[in-house]
Amino acid sequence: MRIVSDFDGVWTEPAREARAVHATVVRELGLVLEEAHERVEARLEEYAAAVMARPHAYGWLIDHRLASFVDEDFFCLPAAMGQYIENGETESARQARDAVLRRWESLTVFMDHCFHSTCAAFREQVDHDLTHGAERVLEWLLARGATITWATNAPAEKIIGWFAHHGHQVADARETEPGSSPLRVYGRAGKQWFGPTDRSLDFNGRTVPVDRPQYRAIVERESPDVVIGDVLSLDLAVPLAMALEGHPAAPRETVLVARRHTPRWVLDAVGPEPGRIDHVVSHLTSLPRIVLGLTKERAALASTAGC
Repeated sequence: MRIVSDFDGVWTEPAREARAVHATVVRELGLVLEEAHERVEARLEEYAAAVMARPHAYGWLIDHRLASFVDEDFFCLPAAMGQYIENGETESARQARDAVLRRWESLTVFMDHCFHSTCAAFREQVDHDLTHGAERVLEWLLARGATITWATNAPAEKIIGWFAHHGHQVADARETEPGSSPLRVYGRAGKQWFGPTDRSLDFNGRTVPVDRPQYRAIVERESPDVVIGDVLSLDLAVPLAMALEGHPAAPRETVLVARRHTPRWVLDAVGPEPGRIDHVVSHLTSLPRIVLGLTKERAALASTAGC
């Protein structure tokens, strides 16, 4: 069984790291505005409410297109608020924009600084933060001969280090061949980067671009049985598009890990029809059930073929 999986939000509980990013945004915005913590928090509450009122318009903006929407992507809110501030739709937002631009090249650079500096510091302070039961799931999969390849926008050393803490060796997927090691990782997988076309899929009124050559190349190389992720736009849209094309490397099954914030338009994208997500689970610990089902299905097909 070959599994390609996202990491943060699937194998981790990302709330603690997200809170750390928020704290950095508050501190850094307070410095450029020369305002107290409480006032900055009030501003950000205002911006977050405005962004979440129009989630289809805000998210991770790449080349003037949304790589993911703010309501589906746990780590996307700071970037979306930066987009809102840059648009300057209110006097408060314009004040914040002008203050940031006096010291920073752009809102994107400012928010990227807040995000990446916090994540780097978090990795220095936290050497493992897997979700409850993740180690048991991993050991169960390995005992049954599964291979797990993480395709993540986090750096490879995060995944390698966190699993090393639990005694598991993870190889760099770019330096090894598929199947050469049971655990491999593509760090900085580039799921957000677009190709030259405007190919997209519609999910309940949300248009998701699916020309993402870096991530597609990973899926093609790994030819997984299962792809699992918690962000439809980043993790699952490309494999679903490949399945619709009849691509031989498309996964047999796609799995959505639904979290408390997962929006209805994503949940409604689960179903038996072509181009839909095959399974939704509330936690990683449900993955063995899906793998067992696929294993039994494969055995039944092999038995029928033998007859």
